[in-house]
Amino acid sequence: MRSSDACPIAERVARLALVLTVAALWPARADAAKTDVVVLRNGDRITGEVKGLAHGKLDYSTDDVGRLSIEWDKVARVTSPNQFQLELGSGVRYFGRLGASNRDGFVAVYGVGADTLPVESVVEISPISAGFLLRLKSYLDMGFSLAKANQATTFSLSGDADYRGPQFGSQLKFDSYAQGQESVPTTTRNSLRQSFSWYLPRRWSAIGIVQVEQNDELDLDHRFTGGGGMNLSIGHTNQMEFAAGAGLVGTQEQFSSASGSTSDSGIEGLLGMNWSAFRFDTPKLDFSTSLALFPSLSQMGRVRGQIELRLKYELFTDFNAGILFTDTFDSSPPDEAATKNDYVTTLTIGWSYRR
Repeated sequence: MRSSDACPIAERVARLALVLTVAALWPARADAAKTDVVVLRNGDRITGEVKGLAHGKLDYSTDDVGRLSIEWDKVARVTSPNQFQLELGSGVRYFGRLGASNRDGFVAVYGVGADTLPVESVVEISPISAGFLLRLKSYLDMGFSLAKANQATTFSLSGDADYRGPQFGSQLKFDSYAQGQESVPTTTRNSLRQSFSWYLPRRWSAIGIVQVEQNDELDLDHRFTGGGGMNLSIGHTNQMEFAAGAGLVGTQEQFSSASGSTSDSGIEGLLGMNWSAFRFDTPKLDFSTSLALFPSLSQMGRVRGQIELRLKYELFTDFNAGILFTDTFDSSPPDEAATKNDYVTTLTIGWSYRR
């Protein structure tokens, strides 16, 4: 074969290889068949795809009307050939597909075993194949004010990212506040907390926590906290969640004041409580509160703590207005002249994801 004949053949092979490579790398059309069916108590039937259930709302994707957020107590029946993890308020979990139930207000689960569950008893649903984003809940709140008098400004930013997997969960939470005024040094307050949860039977979980804090009002340059404990989900329904826990932490802190700088390390107990409630009827409101107490084991009689209250009103989908109240206190700061507590109330505008 002459080299002149080989060139066109080589060119054709190269072009064919290029076409096949592009075809292999080109993203396939992601129009997955939506075969799940939700029947509402008023008789409406909606075909789509179940994305998950949390905080009393069924996240549901449809071809015709897009993404829906359906109040779970309005659902009569739901069926799907896909595999899900279902969790009851009692902490019991089921794995399987969602089959047809012969009674409204019940969900039939077909897996290793089969069971029929009342709709109101199911508090969480996650697709077995759910990726990171479908297991993530988050929010971001911001507040800002500017006054002509003395050029006073305040700025606040707080947020939360909560991941819940089948056996493991984590939460990243931060809070930042700054207040400035003409001829007066800016006062700041910041905290960052990362916690981890390992889910155990009967609504128990093992927890680990790492936290960093700074607060000018309390003369606190920094405080590092790390430790762990156990947490119990005492109540979990589609209208509220309540949990409490206890543990031990170690701390390293440094204070600075006019009288000098003080640093110390110690061991503290940890007592915590979280409660949140949801209302879906107009007006749509979410309320949450958390309390953490740290009684010192190294300095008997000293107790410090943090409390947070958050009220959120939904303006439109995923956006809200709210009120945030936080208080940090210390019964026995190193400097006796130092302030023992610092509280802030802020009006916020916020965004949320799957909350």
